[in-house]
Amino acid sequence: MDYKTKAVVLVSLSFNLIFIGLFSLLIIRRGGLSYINRQIDSLIRDRGNWGRMLQENTTMSPYHEMRELQFAVLPKSNRDIIFVGDSLTDEGEWAEWLGNVYVKNRGISGDTTNGVINRIGKIVERKPQQIFLMVGTNDIWNQDKSVSDVVANYRIILEILKRQTPTTQVFVQSLLPVNNQEYHVRMDNRDIMAVNRQLVELSKEFGYIYIDLYGKLVNGQNQLDPQYTLDGVHLNGAGYLTWKSVIESYINP
Repeated sequence: MDYKTKAVVLVSLSFNLIFIGLFSLLIIRRGGLSYINRQIDSLIRDRGNWGRMLQENTTMSPYHEMRELQFAVLPKSNRDIIFVGDSLTDEGEWAEWLGNVYVKNRGISGDTTNGVINRIGKIVERKPQQIFLMVGTNDIWNQDKSVSDVVANYRIILEILKRQTPTTQVFVQSLLPVNNQEYHVRMDNRDIMAVNRQLVELSKEFGYIYIDLYGKLVNGQNQLDPQYTLDGVHLNGAGYLTWKSVIESYINP
């Protein structure tokens, strides 16, 4: 190692030692190890709040904003058949699955019931002929929302639809099961089933049609059948094919 290289190394080490010394002095002045422990406890307590803050306002996501900006400039028609939801909807090639040029995918990955409340009015400006709705998985999975909170937001969504586009046929699709036996999914199917039971009643109240997809994708252990998923939440081709087979009879030609 030549003299110049040694000098650079020594200078670098000196700066690092100075930084470590100053940082240690700061920690000591603030209480030493007890200060560090307090900060760790604070981080643990607040981590759920961070997730809720980021998820409550889904427009914070660049992808969400990009999708909304696209939707804003795309043509709208009263013959549209619109699919609204989160990534489960977003990832489906609905126009191709259903062979219908009027089918429009307005799903946004990561969306929640709050997100749909904020954007549903723009989606139905031209009073589409049909809407297929499914949202709420992220509310339970990422926001730890209660069943009653999810259903309350659904009521708001359906009230907006009934008020702004009363002639539109609305189909409330059940939330889908997850598989938390074979995959690390922090979600309980009992919560999903509880939401679905209330969606049945809510659909009746508003005069809308409820479509049970949960029962078509669940296995004997009340789990999303592994043949339909690669991660325990999202669907593969076989899963979308099953979904399509359930709803295709409801699609207007």
